[in-house]
Amino acid sequence: MQIFEMNAPRYLNLFKIALPLPGVSSILHRLSAVAIFVLSLPMFGLLVFSLSSRSNFDIVLLIFENLFFRTLFTAFVTAIFYHYISGIRHLVMDFGYWETLRAGRMSALATFISTGFFFLSFIFLTWL
Repeated sequence: MQIFEMNAPRYLNLFKIALPLPGVSSILHRLSAVAIFVLSLPMFGLLVFSLSSRSNFDIVLLIFENLFFRTLFTAFVTAIFYHYISGIRHLVMDFGYWETLRAGRMSALATFISTGFFFLSFIFLTWL
């Protein structure tokens, strides 16, 4: 019993831990799920409100002229895309592929690159 107590960490500073890329990807997958959960109700509420009449649709268009709401919507859509791509990555790993350290790094990097490409495309199409 004392063997386990001697090797137990005594000081754990989460800001000084250098996580590998797959670890960062996994944590961001969970954070994107939280963002989707938190932002789903307001976004779907705006969708239902905008579909009820033409005047309500115009009101929602005015709401999305606001920089804060536009940024929130962009974060919501990006979180959905990242969560989807990262979920596919996790499913592939559950089937026994990409389990080596190199493959895990490469798939995490591919997840970040594809999300970044989607984010830039989304910004270009919606903000400009």
